[in-house]
Parts: sequence; structure tokens; C-alpha cells
Amino acid sequence: MTTEKNGFRVIVAGGGIAGLAMSHALQLANIDHVVLEAYGDVRSHVGASIGLWPNGIRVLEQMGCWKDIKNHCAPMVDSYNRLPDGRAISVSRLADMIKVRHGYDFVVLERQLVVSSLYDNLPDKSRILVNKRVSGVTETEDGVEVHTEDGAKYEGDIVVGCDGVNSTVRDIMWANANRAIPGYISAAEKRSLATTYACLIGFAPDMPGMSCGDCHTVHNQGFSFLVITQPGRTFFFVFIKLPKVIHWPDRPRFTAEDAEKEAAKLSNLPISDTVLFGELWQKRIRGQLIALEEVVFDHWHFGRIAILGDSAHKLTINLAFGGNSALESTAALVNKLNRELKANPNQKMSKETLSRIFEEYQELRKPRMKKVLNLAYQLTRLQAWDGWFMKFVQRFVIPWVGDERVADHFADLVKGGIKLDYVPLPNQPLGTVAWDDDPKKEASLPVSKKSSSLGLWALGLILSLNASYYLVSLLRSQYAVQPV
Repeated sequence: MTTEKNGFRVIVAGGGIAGLAMSHALQLANIDHVVLEAYGDVRSHVGASIGLWPNGIRVLEQMGCWKDIKNHCAPMVDSYNRLPDGRAISVSRLADMIKVRHGYDFVVLERQLVVSSLYDNLPDKSRILVNKRVSGVTETEDGVEVHTEDGAKYEGDIVVGCDGVNSTVRDIMWANANRAIPGYISAAEKRSLATTYACLIGFAPDMPGMSCGDCHTVHNQGFSFLVITQPGRTFFFVFIKLPKVIHWPDRPRFTAEDAEKEAAKLSNLPISDTVLFGELWQKRIRGQLIALEEVVFDHWHFGRIAILGDSAHKLTINLAFGGNSALESTAALVNKLNRELKANPNQKMSKETLSRIFEEYQELRKPRMKKVLNLAYQLTRLQAWDGWFMKFVQRFVIPWVGDERVADHFADLVKGGIKLDYVPLPNQPLGTVAWDDDPKKEASLPVSKKSSSLGLWALGLILSLNASYYLVSLLRSQYAVQPV
């Protein structure tokens, strides 16, 4: 490895997917850093599953991880939409349509396998320090000091908070900002972190009668099932609307007993033609009840602190875009740091320059994340038939739009993904849709084959989705319609 740039050092808080991806990106750019992980093993970030879209896979391929990860996945095959009684009302090959458009598959696998691959493929694992829970950040004249609960202190130029939705670094950033500029972080921004849904999440072994590579979405009133089958694993998600919306600093905390109670209520409900949810839950390898927070914060940085991943933008998991978004944000921030360090190799980065870089990072990522949040928000509520209008759109409007147009809508989201701009991607497969960051690279098939009616169909879908959101919001505010 060549000499690290300019003595510049990054302190990364959190060793999950975002933190490990930051270490990869920084090592590939020869930028000095350390990752402070609160737990004793980065693999303790086990979770249940993760979905990887082509935009996230590109970044993982640049980091040398995709080759390992894809060996644990089977291609997705059929996607079923089902009524509460388990009857399939539609079957599509949406995953095939995604691969045609982008060259990569959409895949689902154990989250632990992705975390392990990110860690195992790190060029220098000594950068990752465990049992280092951040307790404080002090900004000095020309840098930062990060303190951990074990009494240690780490010095650097900036801190990047990759420590999740309940981020300690974000709390410190908020306090620093309001201490320096009273009112800079408003109560409204803090309360914008909201929890409307919970999720029973986990996985079981293969279930008889369920084929590998299939996805089953079962719609119900106020909740929905999502079941995805992979080799040796049946991943399940039950999205359950809570009685009321919970805002930060309050957060729902669920016990194993809470999970059992919710599962018992749903045990006799079908998730496919042949399997009931209770059968899946009884055979589970892992299962828990978690909160599904939703937010894109207004401020992603202050002073020498920036936040990234779930610390800055948190989504419901129906869309499976959270991990992919963390990979994109990692690429966006390190791209800008690397570009500045290369342009001024012998000059210490000033606080003003850092503020400009952080602001550019925020302005690049925040509009996209609001778009992603809106789609994830709507998808969660469509699948759970959250009100009569959502049910109407899901049952009648989306089938009328058609699978190809839905795939085009997803493609419009995926193609805007961000990758590392200083790492080659020589073996990137091409699809029918060109990536926004590869304007000179043609798609494998002429985009002009899409007729002008495509835009009208896609527009109709978008308007339908947005209309459902605004109409339901209006009805609730004007007529006191209560959540289901």
C-alpha cells in the first residue's frame, strides 16, 4: 500500500455494514482511519437477512466482496402476490426483469454473510477495533478526539457516525450543533424519526412445498407477510402496524415474549398455498420483533462530524434498500474526501473545506434518499392495505400498470446509484438501462426501444402511489380517520 494521504485520519464509529464498507473505501483510497466497534465481534451484527440490489452489488464488487457473497445466493424466480386466504392473485418474474435492466440479479441472503464477507476481505483488519463503544467526541482547533467507554482516546481529523438508527455520534452532533448555534437542530427534526410499523423478522430452514428462489407477499388489513426462499433458508417478515406512531426519543422495545404473542395471533394464517405462518415460526432458527423506524434527517453533518447509513437515513425494509443506501452513501462521502486529498496532497484540510465536502455529500445524497424513503413508505402501506385507498391501489391500479412498468419504475431508482469513482469496475455486466454515473457507457440494448407510452405508464404508477399517500394523509387529518 502506498503512503497514506497527507496524514489525514478518519475515525469511524460502528463496525456494521456501513462501518466495514467505510474501511474498505478508505483503504482503497489510502486514507488513514480506525473503526471503533462497540461489540466484541463485528459478526455480532447478525440481524436476519439483507436484500442486495444492483446498485449495492456494484459497490460490493469494487470492494472485492461480491464474488464470495453471490455463492451464497440462488437467483430469485417467481414473485407471488396473495390475498389473506393465501390465494395467489398474480405471479411475476420481477427479478428476471431487474437483471435484464441492470445486468446484476436482485438477491437475498443472511445479513451475517455480508458482514463476514466485508470483514474477511478487508486488506488490513487491524483497522477494526472491537469493544470500543463511543462515549464522547471533542472537537479541537485542528481535529477531533473520540472517547470510548473503556477510557481510550482516538485522534483524527473527522468522525463518521456509522452507528445505526440509535446513533450516539448523531446525538453528540446534535448537542454540539445546538450548543454552538441554539436552535440549529430543531425539535421537529429530532421527532421526525418515527416508528409506525413493527416487524417479526427471522428465518427458518427449507419448508416442504416452497420452491427455492420464490417470493410470497401476502396482503392483509393492517399487516402483511413477506416470505423469501433461498438454499437452506426461508426468510420471513411480518409487517405489523402499531396502534400509534412513536416519535424520537421514545422507541418501542420488544422482548422475546412480545414476539411470541404476535406470532401466536398470526399462526393459523397462510403464507403460501401449503404453509401456515405458525409452521414457519415453530421451525425458526432465528426470530425477533423489531421496530421499523422511518426518517431522512435534515442535517447530516456539523463541525467535524458526519453521519452515514441508518444514522442519517432509515427506511422500512419492504423495499430492501437500507444496506444498499449505506453502500451508496459510503461511496459518495469517500469519493469527495479522496478527490480533495488528491487535489491538495500537501495541504491540511481546513474546517471550512471539510464543511463544504460534508455539505456536498449531504446535498448529493439527501434528495435521493427522500425519494427512496417515499417509495419504501408507500410500499409498506400498500402491502399492508393501510386504509381503503392503499388497498384499492394495490389490488387494482398496480396490476393494471403491469410488471414491466413496475420494473421500469424500480430501474429508474436503481440506475441512480453511486459507486466508488476511483476504483475500476471492469467486469460490470450491462443491462438495457444505462447507469447515471456511466454516461459514456451504452446499455446493451437500445433504450429507444422503450416507447413513449412507457413514460405515461410509469408516470401513472408514480401518481397513483403519491396520490394514495396524500389522500390518506388528508383523510386522517380532516376526518380523524384513525390508523388501522
